[in-house]
Amino acid sequence: MIIDQYIVFIGARAPLSTELLSIEKRFAKAKIVAPAVKKKHAGNTEVAVKSASTKLYDLLSLQDSPSQKARLCIWMYEPTDYSQFELIWKTFGHASWVETVPMIYFHQITATVDYLHRRINRIWPLLHEISLSAYADRRSSPLALPLRNFTSGITRDLREYWYNNLDTIQINKRIKSFKSRYVQRRHKARQGFRDDKALIFKPATDGECHGKPHPTGFEHRSFFCGRFRFGVSLYPGFHFDVSPENNTTIQCNLRTDSGSIRLMRSEKRRYINIFPNDYLLPK
Repeated sequence: MIIDQYIVFIGARAPLSTELLSIEKRFAKAKIVAPAVKKKHAGNTEVAVKSASTKLYDLLSLQDSPSQKARLCIWMYEPTDYSQFELIWKTFGHASWVETVPMIYFHQITATVDYLHRRINRIWPLLHEISLSAYADRRSSPLALPLRNFTSGITRDLREYWYNNLDTIQINKRIKSFKSRYVQRRHKARQGFRDDKALIFKPATDGECHGKPHPTGFEHRSFFCGRFRFGVSLYPGFHFDVSPENNTTIQCNLRTDSGSIRLMRSEKRRYINIFPNDYLLPK
């Protein structure tokens, strides 16, 4: 199966931006997003990150029927300080697989493109393993959990750069470790998983994945996280039916896909649907 690959490069100047387009000829269905920036904005700058985010959003939002098994990878030169990485992580959320290019290639266009070409081939098997868990095994894996609202050590770890520098064997071990911890939270009677707030997250069956195929919200981050998780597509419409374990209505506050607080006590809801990007339904 040939799968769409969205390859986003942050902070490329015009010559590199043009050269990166050659990658589309090397990989079937590759789509390059590498907006050119001025010299002063090259690298991991706010202007460069915003430009790449806007162009990716515009490209993805044009699709009426998005590929169900697309891939998304964000590329940047090695950050010179943590704030640069944090900016990119905050902008693209946990939607993308994030990769860095060694700084020795910063002024070497051909070497940068060749590095991407070699590394993309190595990343492909890793993304396949992520997809098996987040997409195919979504009802028993924590990789597609709403990271803001499922309160646990698992989601705190998943919010980190947990897959950095792992090979296929190592990434499988990490996924199995996450799943083992998740299974311990299984509530058999309610067919879901219990978080630290005593909420039961019941994964939706395929027949229940109705309504909006990807409720993505309006902000760029929410939009990306509604489509992807760690660089792989999410199952269209997949969500969790969330209800309290010990009360008739949800008594705690929840976070929306934009990060704002929603006061649930006053709504007196018995349950609510929460999508992987923390989009809440009913609104």
